[in-house]
Amino acid sequence: MPERILFINRWPQYRGGERWDNRLARPEDLIDHTEYQVTYICDAAGATGAPPGHEPAAVHLVEDLDDRAAVFALVDALVAEDGPFTHVIALSEYLLDLAATIRERHGIAGPGRAQVDRFRDKTTMKTVLGEAGIAVPRWARCRSAGQVRAEAGRLGFPLILKPVRGASSQGVYKAASPEELRDAVAELSDLDEYEIEQYVAGDILHADGVVDADGHCLFLVVSRYVSTCLDFEQGTPFGSIIQTEPLVRAAAEDFTLRCLKALDLTSSAFHLEFFDTGRELVFLEIGARVPGADVPNVIHDVTGVNLFRLWIDALLGRPVAASGHDFATGGGWLMIPRPQPLPQRVIDATSLVGRIPYMYKELVPSPGDVLRHVGGYATLQAGRFLYRGGTQDQIAAAVRETLDAFRLTAAPVNDD
Repeated sequence: MPERILFINRWPQYRGGERWDNRLARPEDLIDHTEYQVTYICDAAGATGAPPGHEPAAVHLVEDLDDRAAVFALVDALVAEDGPFTHVIALSEYLLDLAATIRERHGIAGPGRAQVDRFRDKTTMKTVLGEAGIAVPRWARCRSAGQVRAEAGRLGFPLILKPVRGASSQGVYKAASPEELRDAVAELSDLDEYEIEQYVAGDILHADGVVDADGHCLFLVVSRYVSTCLDFEQGTPFGSIIQTEPLVRAAAEDFTLRCLKALDLTSSAFHLEFFDTGRELVFLEIGARVPGADVPNVIHDVTGVNLFRLWIDALLGRPVAASGHDFATGGGWLMIPRPQPLPQRVIDATSLVGRIPYMYKELVPSPGDVLRHVGGYATLQAGRFLYRGGTQDQIAAAVRETLDAFRLTAAPVNDD
């Protein structure tokens, strides 16, 4: 009897087109469906990610994956009808809590709620790391408007207000004054789900990889952001560049391994973000998942490593050898946000592949395309550009050249 996998999916697939969104996370490429019996629970978008031709009876739709009661009832029914699952796989950060709870409800091996909480709750992760002697920003959990004002007096301005269990800088506020903080707090109906945090000046780096069941790091790559997630939410181009300078990589890798050990991460991918202040490295946050945007695509195209495959191998307990790469050359990615206000119809957009050194792929809208608000980075933006083959300085120069050369002309559309 084959082992049974429950695969929970909210990510769409675009097979046969130019879009590469979620291409590396296609289940049919990651799991041998003749070796494992795979059952899918998906929302409408995620159903497009189930393998083409897969047995329809094994793909179960729910209207909203955030409806825990509906998902639990469906899983309970599937277990009662066909027997227990041996594995639960959910690749989206927004589904990690759900997957952990299902594992515990049905006695399934894999990360439970305690492990997931260390990588979803920003106050928990900073508490653990601070106690381990790793530099973290000063912070406090928000309780009331008055308490937040008092904490702001302790932390100083500017400061950051962010959801405790958020992602991708959604719902994050940077307040430069008491007045800006007051306005931000006034907008929040769920203040007790937020934290207030010291603003740390410096570049932001990210380290991405996978650890096995014993916590050993199987693969690790370090990149430096071009701007930040928060800047992107406010209309600034966003990207990152793989670091090829040995001293930079060595310090970042040592910091990453210290964080992973303190947090006791096992059988998981990770996406760690931290500040480089010029004097020290300071923790920002960590997720127990593959990085978003075009990070996994560039890593794969530069090193040959698919982080999703490595993660699933670790989850399923398949033997995995550590993957090495000398990073004498690297790569990067750049994303230019959609113009505001949305929706906008594209009149013209600049194609740059073949004109910019080290750029090997782009996704730019065509004349007549309508740009709309769609959540997530891996969507149709004003422009997405991938680079490989150069040092960190050469890729940085190519990114600057792209920003100078790219133009998009669009006009607002009235949908009424």
